[in-house]
Amino acid sequence: MSVQGGMTYTRSVGAILRLLLVAGSFWAPSSAYADEVADFYRGKRITLYVGSSPGDATDLYGRVVGGFMSKHIPGNPLIVLQNMPGANGLVSANYLYNVALKDGTTLGTFSRYAVNETLWKNKAALFQPEKFNWIGNVHTDVSTCVVWHTTGVAGLSDFMTRDLKIGVTSESHVNILNRVFSAKLRAIKGYKGGAEIVLAMERGEVDGRCNWSWSAIMATRPDWVRDKKINAIIQFAHKKLPELSDVPLISELATTDRQREIIDLILMSQELSHVIVAPPDVPTERIAALRLAFDKTMSDPEFMAAAASRDIPVGPTSGSEVQKLVTQMVGTPPDVVQTFYEAVGSEF
Repeated sequence: MSVQGGMTYTRSVGAILRLLLVAGSFWAPSSAYADEVADFYRGKRITLYVGSSPGDATDLYGRVVGGFMSKHIPGNPLIVLQNMPGANGLVSANYLYNVALKDGTTLGTFSRYAVNETLWKNKAALFQPEKFNWIGNVHTDVSTCVVWHTTGVAGLSDFMTRDLKIGVTSESHVNILNRVFSAKLRAIKGYKGGAEIVLAMERGEVDGRCNWSWSAIMATRPDWVRDKKINAIIQFAHKKLPELSDVPLISELATTDRQREIIDLILMSQELSHVIVAPPDVPTERIAALRLAFDKTMSDPEFMAAAASRDIPVGPTSGSEVQKLVTQMVGTPPDVVQTFYEAVGSEF
């Protein structure tokens, strides 16, 4: 009996050891992948293509993220920024999708509305957004329309009925206000980026700016808010920011289901305010490492302190969540897309 018990015990120990060895074989690749990622990135550099002019909000977010994300990527590659403005982010998005290296050494950040260009088959949008590898979103913005203090426009009623010159890189918000809500705004185009529109306001070339995120205003021109050089007129958001509690929401203008559908789609786009994106076809283990590095960066005390010192708000969304959102947007019913397209025009 004791011999049999001993044999049973020995067989049990052997079985456990075999299970541990099998389990080890499942865990080993994870460690191996981590080592492979570190070996790949060690001594390399990642180029982060920024789809805006230097000094714009997209540029500022890219710089502060790039400055800290490197230390959380295995192998600690150097991250360098390269500005690639044009066509409201399409130039950099097209480059990232079609030209940039697909080995994990290129990233991008561009306008949140680039995805919408593909919804209505803009021939200039040479990418499929759901095939990008979305690494994460730093913050979900509230877009605003603002006017220069000398215009005398203090509220929404004046803004909607005055013939105002609004500097834009994209006519989307102006078109929505004009075509859907009967405003009388004039979109002034030809500016390469938001920084140029800011200078145009100072020089008196334009009366205001639309599609300007509140976080960008606070990051680049907090003194304008403090000194009341600009007046915020309307905010594109689901709910009001505490500091803009007296500024109406775009939804307050809506009276029909058609108007609400248009608003819903444009607000969905704002969930992509400050994205970090990788090209398609990058090895999955490197995308996993980049997403994890992004997540770690968002909770890095040094990063948070640097963002706070620049008045840059941080409210991150993980890469997997952004990927789901983009897939949802791409699946928007064609009739809703058509309604939206007719409202905003071909240039978003």
